[in-house]
Amino acid sequence: MATILLVEDDLNLLQAMETLLRGEGYRVRTAADGTLAMRSARSERPDVVVSDWMMPGMDGVALVKALQSVPQFADIPVVMTSAIASPPGVTVHGFLRKPFPVAKLLDMVRRALTG
Repeated sequence: MATILLVEDDLNLLQAMETLLRGEGYRVRTAADGTLAMRSARSERPDVVVSDWMMPGMDGVALVKALQSVPQFADIPVVMTSAIASPPGVTVHGFLRKPFPVAKLLDMVRRALTG
């Protein structure tokens, strides 16, 4: 069973995505910002990270850079979400502009898992 790390500071959206992904059979871990996400990744390496871009503390762009700087995390696919345009300066597996259809999120997660 694949493990998805969800990183989102909007608790309602975080819970909705968690419920959706658990319903699809994924193991889900959650974090409210990039700092907590890195801590979670160090305790259990996720298969995919789905992260918001704009968050207090360590944002999604900083999280992607932090993941890419750690050799054992550099190959983890990241799907970035944001209410604004795609994030500058980082390469991600996929980008979803909020609000996004749940089918699109599920499709991106599946694609990230299959490479």
